[in-house]
Amino acid sequence: MQSKVPVVIVGGGPVGLSMAILLQRFGIDFVLLERSTSTTDHPKARGTYTRTMEIFRQWGIDQRMKRHALPDGSDFFAFCESMTGHEWGRTTPEPNLGHSPCWKIIQSQDTVEMELLDHARRSEVGRLLFGHEFLQYDEGPGGIAVTGRQVDSGEAITWHAQYLIAADGATSTVRRQADIEMRGPATLAVMANEYWQADLSHVRDAALCAGWRVYAKDSPYPITTVLNTNGKDKWLSLLPVGREVDERIGERTDDEVVRLARTVAGVPELDVKVINRSVWRMSRQVAATFRKGRVLLVGDSAHRFPPNGGYGMNSGIQDAHNLAWKLAFVLTGRAGARLLDSYDRERRPVAESNADFSLHNATRFIQCDEALRSGNRERIDFWIRDSDNHIHSIGQSLGFCYEDGAVIPDGTGRHILRPRWYEPTDRPGARFPHIWLDLARRHTTLDWFDREFVLVAGPKADGWMEAARAVSGRHGRVVQARQLEDSHEKDGLLLGLRGAVLVRPDGHVAFRMPWTPADPAAELSAVLSTLLDD
Repeated sequence: MQSKVPVVIVGGGPVGLSMAILLQRFGIDFVLLERSTSTTDHPKARGTYTRTMEIFRQWGIDQRMKRHALPDGSDFFAFCESMTGHEWGRTTPEPNLGHSPCWKIIQSQDTVEMELLDHARRSEVGRLLFGHEFLQYDEGPGGIAVTGRQVDSGEAITWHAQYLIAADGATSTVRRQADIEMRGPATLAVMANEYWQADLSHVRDAALCAGWRVYAKDSPYPITTVLNTNGKDKWLSLLPVGREVDERIGERTDDEVVRLARTVAGVPELDVKVINRSVWRMSRQVAATFRKGRVLLVGDSAHRFPPNGGYGMNSGIQDAHNLAWKLAFVLTGRAGARLLDSYDRERRPVAESNADFSLHNATRFIQCDEALRSGNRERIDFWIRDSDNHIHSIGQSLGFCYEDGAVIPDGTGRHILRPRWYEPTDRPGARFPHIWLDLARRHTTLDWFDREFVLVAGPKADGWMEAARAVSGRHGRVVQARQLEDSHEKDGLLLGLRGAVLVRPDGHVAFRMPWTPADPAAELSAVLSTLLDD
């Protein structure tokens, strides 16, 4: 069988599903192939961070995600001998300084995928084919032929598409066929996840604490992290089982997992049920390129980070958010294919930054572990305090800035990212700052950015407002115009009273001019041509 479709997505995890939802919002038809018959039943990633929550808010599903999350203020770790035993100390929750209408949540990936799939299925755009595996692709001058197979029946289907999106994870078959190199260490450690059920609601802060780092001198197990998935009776243990390969002789039996759970919980007769398990490699890798011809990589197929800090899934969803509007503009003739080159130039440096941040957090845990083994109180206190830098990362989440790509630099100095602190700015490449637009705090500037370019003008920039109205509609490119009531310098805006910024559909500033030129319509038209024309 053969069929035509603009886009094929391979992979139905959180990134592939997010790409599907974004294409639905732009009215772009697609086929999504996922080998599994359902979404994951394993917790995997556990943090949905502020920028991702802003995207979910735009889709109207942020509150649905929060139903599955631990309460606000749960983003802290306890360092202890067991979950019920002696505690050396704990990190502190990150303060919410109001830089966003949303805040991060501690939520397991299985529930993220469940909600994304449910939301995607509500649209009539696109086909979500679970139980279908990708086989191969053949790229030609006019498109790309993607062959898949229904797993149960073995029936092969070929789709003739314009673009192929690889969202098929760390071992991406699409990436390997495209022969795109992964750079960085493939294996920093081999880790085992043990997912188990037991009523530990009596544990101190069981409903609140994100996780426990467990070390006891007399324990037969290495230092183990226990992650909280629902605040009462489902827990995920992570511990190393080798450097390059799994060095155990076979997987742990269920009885061994029960003993592990009782040890880390500190409850000898705890009633434990084993749910499932997985073994995975901790890596720090970023693809040499995120695009090769008509193949584009998103999520773990493009980058693999240590889980410390929680930036894997979040980075992948933001990859999709960056790429989707560009695909939509190219496929509908509003932009030339050159626009897709900006995807790699923008997202790969962000992936490198998130990879470095995650790796540093992993090494920080090593320092904490050595401190615990030393028994030195001051050493332990120092490294627990320093671990706040693991959790407090609003700058890493919101503060990344695209220096090169679909942006027009204005000559100001390079943006300096500080992971722990976010500094709002309307500089080209940055996320346009959040500002509440009503006293009820229901509407924010972030609500302006979705499917079209938006010109945000200063209070006295009537010339820019007229320019947006004059230019909008040319070549099918809508430019919406929004005018601020004051300059908002205290909120990080430097566009001034008579200036303007042009903001992309993904909410990042493409252009800034803090004054009104002689011919603002000509200026705006030239900017759009620079950004979108081949």
